[in-house]
Amino acid sequence: MSVKNMPNRGSKERGFTLIELVVVMSVILVIAGMAIPNFVNVMRSARLKGAVSDFAGLVQTERIRAVNGDNFYPAYILAGNPQQGFVDIAGLGANTLSPKDPLIQISSEILPKAVAAAPKTASLQAQFLPANATVVIYDGSVAATAITFGPRGLPCNAAGGLTCKTHVAAGDVAYWIFFQDSLSTSWGAITVTPAGRVQRWLFTGGAAGTWNKY
Repeated sequence: MSVKNMPNRGSKERGFTLIELVVVMSVILVIAGMAIPNFVNVMRSARLKGAVSDFAGLVQTERIRAVNGDNFYPAYILAGNPQQGFVDIAGLGANTLSPKDPLIQISSEILPKAVAAAPKTASLQAQFLPANATVVIYDGSVAATAITFGPRGLPCNAAGGLTCKTHVAAGDVAYWIFFQDSLSTSWGAITVTPAGRVQRWLFTGGAAGTWNKY
């Protein structure tokens, strides 16, 4: 067969038309428009969950160090960028860090919040304390009532100008501390029972929202 008579295979091949490319790009943009917000929400949820877990881990460390050191240690949040949570091993107070102090970083997006601003606190209380409990629950986000553990591994209260060393209310003190993502407005919390059990919580959101352990 001569070259002149050979079939022209290339003539049967063609690329995408402009209309086809526009349709494909439109589909990609629609999918991306749906996926990106979901991805952002997942990332923010992970950031809140991570901050709550990190602070709960710090509180567990605080409890262990109090028992091992036969002492009373509080856990504070130091404002800044980044925020820092630390156990005051050196006894320098709420605004001073020491190389001795266990330390975590908290994203500036995640803010500690007062109990009064948190949603459905009565519902949360019912989930981690008995219905007829006369326990006083202190706000761990406030320096004066920072989450504090003593040598027995139990929480104690240093409010009212007294120290845990002179006023150990073992068995009748509990704590909670709330965190909110400043962008998604989602909530997380940590609770400490009178027995010293540390629990992590996330709020599902909305008027019918609930607190769930994780």
